[in-house]
Amino acid sequence: MVKRLPVVAAIPNFNMADNLRNLIPQVLAQRYDGVFVLDDASTDHSVDVVGEYGGEVRVVRSPENRGAGANRNQIIDQVGDEAIIHFIDADMDLKTAETPAVARQVIDRYADRGVGVVGGLVTRLDGGQEYCNYGAVFSLWGNFTSNGPRLIDRLREKPRLARAVHRAAAPTMTGWPNVLEPPAPAPAYWVHEGNMLVLSGIFRSVGGYDSKLRHHEVQDLAMRLEKRGIKTQFDPSIQVVHQHIDVRGKNRNKWAHEATQYLIRKHGLYRFLTDR
Repeated sequence: MVKRLPVVAAIPNFNMADNLRNLIPQVLAQRYDGVFVLDDASTDHSVDVVGEYGGEVRVVRSPENRGAGANRNQIIDQVGDEAIIHFIDADMDLKTAETPAVARQVIDRYADRGVGVVGGLVTRLDGGQEYCNYGAVFSLWGNFTSNGPRLIDRLREKPRLARAVHRAAAPTMTGWPNVLEPPAPAPAYWVHEGNMLVLSGIFRSVGGYDSKLRHHEVQDLAMRLEKRGIKTQFDPSIQVVHQHIDVRGKNRNKWAHEATQYLIRKHGLYRFLTDR
């Protein structure tokens, strides 16, 4: 890399104070050029936890709860155009040593391919990779094919059956990871935003996430990046373990349904029906 880009950790948070107390020391030990907690109007003691680390961590707090995408956008005004943003969800454990150095290497590795976003590896507590580390385009076909990886993931404890299902469904699962095999680098349409590298200038240029979305926001971001010719890549070099704290709760299905309708209106019914 010709220029050493600063790497900043951006930790979106909503009511995960105890998780922050676990994650922040891991991040501070890795010598990022800046650490920000993006708080979506938490009602717990998250801000107090961040305050325990003094000036080492800066909290950027929304005055109202706006959802994950709008919350992540708070990082835009905190960094310049020449930086690498590492989004790490608050309910993650960081497992890669020297992450900022690895982040620079990873971004540099794909720079000549027009890649501006790189998703890292998200694993579960049992060590298996999450089936949604990356995925296909948001469309009727993409939504349908997501059922294959989801089903195989549920069958992991029955490996013979899981492999049989994978063999049968493999032709329809282009663009999704094979959770039965070790994770490997692959071009992706969208990646898991809980462990994601993005060049700050690119993120700012597209306006970040669509703040109207509380679900499917990363798929929308991917579609807008594609229109600009910016590519996305999955690379397992940076690994996190997901504690999987669900703060969306009973609203998850409602927000997913509303987001689907909104994205169809925004990007067009024809695209939704035909894109693959």
